[in-house]
Amino acid sequence: MRALRPRAAPCGRPLPAGPATGRPAAPRRAAVAAAAAAAADGAAPDRWAVKRKQILVEELAAAARKARAPVPDAALLAGVEQLEGMVPGLQMSTEAMRAADWLKLVTDPSAAAARLVALRSHYPGADLCRILQERPAVLLKDIAALEADARQVHSMLSAARDRDALLTALPLLLEPRTLASVLITVDKWYFGARDPIEVLEEDPEMLRRAMICDVPLEPVFDNADGSLSVPKFNYREKRADWQAAIDAAQPRQHWGAPVKSLLEVD
Repeated sequence: MRALRPRAAPCGRPLPAGPATGRPAAPRRAAVAAAAAAAADGAAPDRWAVKRKQILVEELAAAARKARAPVPDAALLAGVEQLEGMVPGLQMSTEAMRAADWLKLVTDPSAAAARLVALRSHYPGADLCRILQERPAVLLKDIAALEADARQVHSMLSAARDRDALLTALPLLLEPRTLASVLITVDKWYFGARDPIEVLEEDPEMLRRAMICDVPLEPVFDNADGSLSVPKFNYREKRADWQAAIDAAQPRQHWGAPVKSLLEVD
């Protein structure tokens, strides 16, 4: 019987043979398994973790080929390991961000590290793992943009009891426009009778429930000087006489009533 010969790889070199079958093993799978085994200090690698990284490397490689800038699988795997090692517990996922965007971070981990340092310096009490697991696109911003955003966020949340805890619970608030939109929306929900920051700190999941139900947020507009404009709900000042009469008769059903929100349960 003629001995089996390993088929040639595209570059002309034979692929490594599999452990028991004599057939060539996929280099990406072998590389990921070896890295997982090494990271486990000799312990058996978690099969789910190996599979997750295998799929991730395949998606990153496909994104690199699509951009006509292919990257070796070993380099991609090393970048994934390095990036996830910077934030213990982080698991990169193309459900949270496109593979093409992850590729930018994986191929330039030093830039990602600098942005992580900036985030930690501005939000020392925040859980970066939880934030980046939900909104990894924060790492795509340059340092200047991160610092400018942090100044605005600090200013708008200056009255918060625990700013970093609120940002950990609602990572979308790291974006100043979104934060302004959320604050003005919550203020509208409670008819201006409650501090929106206090409301969010008491029940941050309220915003997620509203988003699940497709409740729209109030718009925020950019000014020429770079500042933001938000709607003013000065209904009491603008209302006509007939509107004021209705408000007096049925105060809890109209804007501007100095009573608790309709969202509160008796």
